[in-house]
Amino acid sequence: MNKTRKENGVFASADIRKNMRNQIQRILDLKKENDIYVIAHHYAPAETHEIADTLGDSRDFFLSVLKGCKEKNVLVLAPTFFAELTAAYMKDKNVFVPGRGSTCPVAMDNMLQFEHVKQWRDKYPELPLVVYGTSPMNLKLLADYIAFPGDVPEVINSVDADRLLYVGEYNCTNEALRKVRKDVVVYPCQPTCNVYNSASVNDLEEIRKEHPDAIVMVHPECNEEITAKADYAIGTGKMMEIIRTSTADTFVLGVEKNFYLRMCREFPEKKFIHLSSYISCSVFNVMRLDKVLDACDFSNTSETARTCVKVDSATAEKVSGLIYKMYKSFGQI
Repeated sequence: MNKTRKENGVFASADIRKNMRNQIQRILDLKKENDIYVIAHHYAPAETHEIADTLGDSRDFFLSVLKGCKEKNVLVLAPTFFAELTAAYMKDKNVFVPGRGSTCPVAMDNMLQFEHVKQWRDKYPELPLVVYGTSPMNLKLLADYIAFPGDVPEVINSVDADRLLYVGEYNCTNEALRKVRKDVVVYPCQPTCNVYNSASVNDLEEIRKEHPDAIVMVHPECNEEITAKADYAIGTGKMMEIIRTSTADTFVLGVEKNFYLRMCREFPEKKFIHLSSYISCSVFNVMRLDKVLDACDFSNTSETARTCVKVDSATAEKVSGLIYKMYKSFGQI
């Protein structure tokens, strides 16, 4: 009988599990053979988590970039803008992504492009600018600070100015403004993350009825109806710390599916409920094991196997300085 059970948090048949294990072992072998270090955001498919040398949220991701690695090749399991930031700081490494890479719709939004934001930014030349990490690389050239989703309030509060500019994702911005002590001038044409915005408050209310004692944690890019009813609207790194230290046994997670699967795997003694099956990001989910295997196999010279990511020296100097400043404000370096 070909039974179905979980493998790396994913339900799979015996044949599929065997194939996954074979692919994972082959990737681990290729990492050694080709001197590859893998940095993965935990939104990457759960099946790939085991082969990552670093696995975490955006803060963990770039903290590992700052710490560096001995390997000469770095594979990034995250959207291309993560790889661009990695290449900006790890200038002496060969940074690459599986296949053609993937781009985030928020970062690609037309109104978030350099020329539009610069026109707005030029109206306030005396004010410092904080830019969302999920934004085009060239937009960061305008920035004085960058901030990732779970850290927006902390970064804004760390700015040495009472008034400042901010460009980000619409829902995350609104959530951050409730937690900051600054006068923030917000870019008026911010995009919305369609994945997180898809979650319904009706789903949350139904789950609350069934699990009234559960702790509800949602990503700050969820819509305001949901963040207002959650116990926490925070980044996944902070969620993980609460899960690790809380005495509660049931958690409702309004997060990308693969982080939910990671929590199911790493904390099997606790119960996790995914807020909505719609919170699943195709930008990350294209990075399946077979794509990672192709990328790590340097004998595969196909143009579709991997994409090397490079950043010009001027951009690298500017952006690497922003990354360093962000972690210095956190007291982590």
